[in-house]
Amino acid sequence: MTRRDAPRRLAAPAVFLAVTLAATAASAQAEHTLGVRQTSLADAIAVALRQNPDALTSDSQVRGAEADRATVNGTYFPKVHVDANATQWDSAFNILFGPQEFTVRNAFTWSASVTVTQPLTQLWSIYDQYKVQDLGVDVAAIKRQVTRREVAFQVAQAYYRLLEAQRLTEVARTSVTQLEAQQREAQSLFDNGVIGKNDLLRAGLALASAKQREIQMRGNVILGRGQLAVLLGEPPGAEIEPEPFAGDPPGNDEPNVAAAETRAVAQRLEVRALDRGIDQADHGVAAAKKKLIPQVNATGNYTHFEGSQFQQENAAFVGLFASWDVWDWGTTTSGISSANAKLDQARIARKKLDDQVRLEARQAFVNAETAREALGVARTAVSQAEENFRIVTKKFQAAAATSFDVVDAEALLTQARGQVETGLYDLLIARAALARATGTPLPGER
Repeated sequence: MTRRDAPRRLAAPAVFLAVTLAATAASAQAEHTLGVRQTSLADAIAVALRQNPDALTSDSQVRGAEADRATVNGTYFPKVHVDANATQWDSAFNILFGPQEFTVRNAFTWSASVTVTQPLTQLWSIYDQYKVQDLGVDVAAIKRQVTRREVAFQVAQAYYRLLEAQRLTEVARTSVTQLEAQQREAQSLFDNGVIGKNDLLRAGLALASAKQREIQMRGNVILGRGQLAVLLGEPPGAEIEPEPFAGDPPGNDEPNVAAAETRAVAQRLEVRALDRGIDQADHGVAAAKKKLIPQVNATGNYTHFEGSQFQQENAAFVGLFASWDVWDWGTTTSGISSANAKLDQARIARKKLDDQVRLEARQAFVNAETAREALGVARTAVSQAEENFRIVTKKFQAAAATSFDVVDAEALLTQARGQVETGLYDLLIARAALARATGTPLPGER
């Protein structure tokens, strides 16, 4: 028997490889999803925004800012203060007036008083302090949105990386199937004396390497699923199955870099938060300046006293009380300078953030365009690698190539298929990054 006779007995047509690839992918998908409900990206993001620790922490920060605002709001209104006293003396205090003894103080005395104080001139300063805290609530709410958007992006990234790992596992499994067929053919040819021992050993080594890659890819799937589960606020071992991506990725929402930068400046939440921070600093300067004026309070008091003849039993008064730190060694003026410095810092940070946001949008847009072009090249390479594998396989069957050539062609084909999967999910992640950079909500955000 010659190598030219081998095709009649041991041919492995390209049609068989295609069928094997499809069957392996379907089997792997059924194996992963059996008994596990598939989760869409929008559902995964919605779950994360309800359960992710970072999202929950941002909720509590908003509540804390609201409590701080309520604390300042309470200083607008009169403060009611109550004092009470009860005293048991060792004896009553008596004085003799001639033959008669007069009781000055009983052995037991008690008193109670209520004081109402309403700030007057401080209301201007309180207003500025309240505005600082009110804007603080806005800043906390915006930062909560920023955190939620970051969580949404992290979920999208982990979601797509898990899908990528699953697809790369299927590519590795297909490679194992192809190399097993190649090894069987090489073994048969070796048994018939058509090829040498080195050809057979090369096929076996390639198969072993492919099995190792498949094992590594399966491990990556387990790790990727655990990472996604943690982002969703679930235990790392939670069974989460993402929906496979179907079809072609949509085009970019932004037509060019300039449009992406403009949208980013207009929509990015961080810019809005810093604008609120500038307003906060401005009111902080106003509050610091108002500490220069005197503090005037309106006060009313009612006191009841029992147990003394020389103490008025019921007394009440109203009045105005003023205090003024005429000289405090520059403490107040230094506070004004500090507030002005914070305002300047906020304005400088706003300018810096504007440039940073534009740069991030530009980078995200370029990355998305680059990923799209790379995916197109990778898909073309797959077609070329498939044709090359088919030709080399035919040559091997016709005794015009060695198993080394077949193994190399299969490696190129597996690499090309992996690059397509990696390119696809790199593009999807790049699109999600572009949405984050331009302030566009991802699916599932509320």
